[in-house]
Amino acid sequence: MKRQSNTRTRRPHPRLRRTYEWILRFRGSPKQVARGMAIGVFVAFTPLQGFQMILAVILATVTSSNRAVAIAAVWITNPFTMLPIYLTTYRVGRFFVPASSPIDVKKRLLSVLMDENGEWLNVAQQMRELLALGTDILIPLFIGGVIVGLAAGGIAYFLTLVVIGRGRRYLRVHRKARSIEH
Repeated sequence: MKRQSNTRTRRPHPRLRRTYEWILRFRGSPKQVARGMAIGVFVAFTPLQGFQMILAVILATVTSSNRAVAIAAVWITNPFTMLPIYLTTYRVGRFFVPASSPIDVKKRLLSVLMDENGEWLNVAQQMRELLALGTDILIPLFIGGVIVGLAAGGIAYFLTLVVIGRGRRYLRVHRKARSIEH
């Protein structure tokens, strides 16, 4: 005898469901969408603030990937996540390129985002401050950004490929079943 469960199946939050369905409607094959995601995630970890979207579009165009997904994924790096991302990529890069003297990296990276009054800097000011950091910070930051970006981009590629592939198959099957019912 089959036993019935008393628990209901949970449905995702409506906003989460709409976001998921929006992602499934991106144009292109699952591989093109996944490549766009991987490119955007990779570029998001590079310290090229102000040029990340441009670079993502160029790379997505060259690789025939979804440009909209690449641009959206770049926004992983935003004013709220920039400091933890850059600290992480710096530490990874420093592992491969040890700096000669100890540096207060957190304070120096924070100066790239905000002025001494706590006001957010615009993109041009951020680029000036980033370039003023010097090679002791910039080289490990770039190397760490590439390493972390490649790893995160690879993971994003495979996750997106699975999610888009399964999601689109699910929608096709359910649309077909609904059309048969009516």
